[in-house]
Amino acid sequence: MDEADKSLEAYDKLQKNIPSIGILNRRKRAVAFFKVSKVAQKMIDNEEISEDNALYLLSVLTRKNSDFQKSAMMVALNLPKMDRTALRTIGFTYANNMRCNMQMMPVDNNE
Repeated sequence: MDEADKSLEAYDKLQKNIPSIGILNRRKRAVAFFKVSKVAQKMIDNEEISEDNALYLLSVLTRKNSDFQKSAMMVALNLPKMDRTALRTIGFTYANNMRCNMQMMPVDNNE
């Protein structure tokens, strides 16, 4: 299986793991982002995909799936107040990068 096939398979796996975010439900949005980032982190840990590939796939998912876009945006905006124990490394990195893209101050990982 080549890299393109692995990326497509990983994207499908991430997309299938997006739960319902409800209507204006902050908790469900956070849970959706946490769940997808957990799956992405597990794929990185199992060496199915690289960290760079995971960040790219999360970016594509944000553009293609409005529910995930809403959940990622909500987590990025509220990252300083988020529980770091629930947020995987890849999720924290992606949300922090989103903050920087919105010209917001990045959050220190050690807080």
